[in-house]
Amino acid sequence: MTFNYLRNEQRFVSGSQTPSPTRYDGLLAAMPVSIAGGAAAGWWSAVSTVAGIGAGGGMAALFVATSLFLVPPE
Repeated sequence: MTFNYLRNEQRFVSGSQTPSPTRYDGLLAAMPVSIAGGAAAGWWSAVSTVAGIGAGGGMAALFVATSLFLVPPE
């Protein structure tokens, strides 16, 4: 049994075939960003930090639902 792991990794290191970000990658990145944004809004505004994190968590839940049901991974 041979493994082609190193051969596949070298293909991406060369730069000739770098994978491009997809819409799903953007959704995965937006989930923690929304929670961090809610925490920052709670710290820097009159809204409590818990409410800010809760609002960010609600946005993250929408992103999770979108990534699961509307834009499934390919």
